[in-house]
Amino acid sequence: MKVLLLAGGDSSERDVSLDSGAAIHESLTRLGHTVIAIDTADGKSLLASDGKFPTGKVKSAPVVTQTNNSGALTLAKSISTPEFCEFDVVFLALHGGKGENGSLQNLLELAKVPFTGSDMKASAIAMDKATSKRLFESARIPTPKWKAYTIYSGEIEESVIKDIKKSFKLPVIVKPNDGGSTIGLTIVKKQIEMRAAFELSLKESPVVLVEDYIKGRELTVPVIDSQALPVIEIIPKSGLYDYEAKYTKGMTEYVVPAQIPAKKAKEIQKAALKVYEIIGASGLARVDFMITKSGKFYCLELNTLPGMTELSLSPMAAKASGINFDQLVDKMVQSAIRRFKKR
Repeated sequence: MKVLLLAGGDSSERDVSLDSGAAIHESLTRLGHTVIAIDTADGKSLLASDGKFPTGKVKSAPVVTQTNNSGALTLAKSISTPEFCEFDVVFLALHGGKGENGSLQNLLELAKVPFTGSDMKASAIAMDKATSKRLFESARIPTPKWKAYTIYSGEIEESVIKDIKKSFKLPVIVKPNDGGSTIGLTIVKKQIEMRAAFELSLKESPVVLVEDYIKGRELTVPVIDSQALPVIEIIPKSGLYDYEAKYTKGMTEYVVPAQIPAKKAKEIQKAALKVYEIIGASGLARVDFMITKSGKFYCLELNTLPGMTELSLSPMAAKASGINFDQLVDKMVQSAIRRFKKR
């Protein structure tokens, strides 16, 4: 099979995407596929002259700057060439930005080419955390109390700060409404920190989400084709599962399956499947939760293009259920082709 692997891109999660791309490229090659890898930031090949996928490991968290939209035209051009239609399937190893928010998925749907992950609609909904939370609430899936603030001017009015002070008790989470990998996220413990937290978040998105900080254990449930994989507990040594904790080996302990009562694990898996279905996700996705000491759990969000690096959670859960990395990648490819044929 001829596979086009798209990775890199111009989002703040570019390094993570390249690491995912490297692992996926190796797997697709082992599976016997012919793989062409393209960087959606410039439309150029990611492969060296020897056919290998050169990339370094994810280092420190990227410096958050204003979102770069310059790659939109390049992205459209890179998938509009006649050669593009020769591929049997497109494998998305992108994270964040236009590669995950439905923009690229829309172009691929118009090109009538099968691709991994969720369709345009589900991708857009999942990336928009406020929209996702409205769906959670309508389906009676617990989620932390939240509010979204749109600030296109970049200037944070005092009325916004006052509204947060009135609506929430500290600490709170302040994060971009459509960001990922905890980039731009701050735990605000003192009111004086609020404005700086907003300024950081606004570098990623004009919509800032504020939600209650839930003290408890962090859990996640990967889902592949409506099959919930084992619940994973995430235990960051720093206490916060931030960029460094996610992508630095040894910074986080993972327990698979999570050491929680079997009945509670099934409840959380059931909630993950419900989230997967109401958002309309397909292929591989991951649903994140927090659980309190009393056993109450809260759904945080669904990730439509979860990481596929050596430290990533979905391959970890798949392995615990007897699915190795190559088998998971193959499932993702076959899922994309099945979904395409049903259209």
